Amino acid sequence: MKNINDDFFFGSYREAWRQTIPPGLTEAETDLIMEVCALGPGKRVADLMCGYGRHALELARRGCSVTAVDNSEPYIEELQRIADEASLPVAAICAPILEWAPAGSYDALICMGNSFAFFNESDSRTLLRRFADALVPGGQLLINTWMIAEIAYKHFKEREWHELPEFRYLIANRFLLGPARIESEHILINRANEVETLQAVDYIFTIRELEAMMAGAGLRLGPVFSTPRKRPFQLGDGRAYLFATKM
Repeated sequence: MKNINDDFFFGSYREAWRQTIPPGLTEAETDLIMEVCALGPGKRVADLMCGYGRHALELARRGCSVTAVDNSEPYIEELQRIADEASLPVAAICAPILEWAPAGSYDALICMGNSFAFFNESDSRTLLRRFADALVPGGQLLINTWMIAEIAYKHFKEREWHELPEFRYLIANRFLLGPARIESEHILINRANEVETLQAVDYIFTIRELEAMMAGAGLRLGPVFSTPRKRPFQLGDGRAYLFATKM
C-alpha cells in the first residue's frame, strides 16, 4: 500500500525543508554521529532517507564512505553532483527505503530528520530488521525524531505557523489513536502567493515500544540524547537521538 508521505518532498516542501534547518545543526549532529558510532576515515555509513544530503556530504568530507538513499530524484541528483564535483566518496541511490537493497555491510546507519516516523508499526519492524541485517556486528543505528510519544504528547498543537525566508507555512494537525498518529495538512505559500497543500502522517511510538521493536530485530537500544551535545533525553524535550547497537 502506498505511503502518504512518499510524495511529500516532491513539491515546494523540498526547498522549504532546507530553510527549517538551523545554522550549525548539521555539523553538530555529524560530530555526534562520528563520536558515538566510532567513525573515522574509510568507515562505511548509510544515510537513509537522506534528503538533500547534508549529513551524507559532511560525513564524506570527514573521510567516511557514504551510501545515501532517498526517493526524491532531484535531491539525489543534486547530492551526487555536489559529491562528484568535490570528489567525495558518496554513492547516491534513488529508491524508496522499503525497496533499498544494501550492498555489503555498514559500520553505521543513520535515519535523520524525523523520517522514521513516516512508517506504521508493520513497516517500522520491517525496516528495523533490514537495518540490522545491513550492519556489521556491533554497528550502530541512529534514529533522529521529534515524534516519539514522550515528545509529541507534550508539544502537540492543532495549528502551527512558520515564517521561512521564501515561504509562509501553516500546519493543521489532528491527533488520532488506533494506531497513534498525527495526521497533518501543510499549506505552503511562496512569495508569489502561490499555494501548495500537502498531506502527511507521523506514527507515534513510545521509547519503550521502539526498544521492543529494535530488540525483535536484533538491535539493543543504547543512549538517547536530546541534543547533539549529548544531553540525556528527558520527558518533554523537543527532539531525540536514539542509538542502537547490532547485537
